[in-house]
Amino acid sequence: MAIQVDKFNFESFPEPPGEDGHFANAKQLEEERQEARGLEINSKLGVRWRILSLKRTGEASVEGLLNQLVLEHLQLAPLQWDVLVDGQPCDCEAAACRVGDPIRLEVRLTNRSLRSVGPFALTVVPFQDHQNGTHNYDLHRAVSFVGSSTFYLGAVQPSGQSACLGALLFLYTGDFFLHIRFHEDSTRKELPPSWLCLPSVHVRALEGRA
Repeated sequence: MAIQVDKFNFESFPEPPGEDGHFANAKQLEEERQEARGLEINSKLGVRWRILSLKRTGEASVEGLLNQLVLEHLQLAPLQWDVLVDGQPCDCEAAACRVGDPIRLEVRLTNRSLRSVGPFALTVVPFQDHQNGTHNYDLHRAVSFVGSSTFYLGAVQPSGQSACLGALLFLYTGDFFLHIRFHEDSTRKELPPSWLCLPSVHVRALEGRA
């Protein structure tokens, strides 16, 4: 049985007692954190069961099911990533541009976590989706970057913001997508994958002005 729930802000949960060094090791501390999160999630779910024939009722628990992978999916990512094309936020609509005209690409990061994050290196990879399961990444003659295709974001403090700018131009008409991926580095590996989800970018290149 699937139950739809809102994501949880685990960083707002109270830390288990003993945080100041009373735990034997980091593994024990993490187990205590998972148990505390399980209790908090149970209290918010409030799932109850009833067997009419036996006239019995009870409360369902998710304790023991919340491994690290499940918790990452339930976690409200405290990093907010925004991608803007020519100053407009990317949403479900394709951003329009003209062939041969440079467009500005901006990546913004707002850090709502309680710790400093970064630095990050991001690479922009353009591709075309042929709608048949095939993606074409060989676009060297169709897309050109003004400068580097790699963006850099410095360390961002709690409640801080940072942004990086770049530009690219399209040489042919068509629908293009931009996949923004993170470089493999130690900083990235310290963060849950759910913290590093950037919106997809869809750009439609139209005929240039006569």
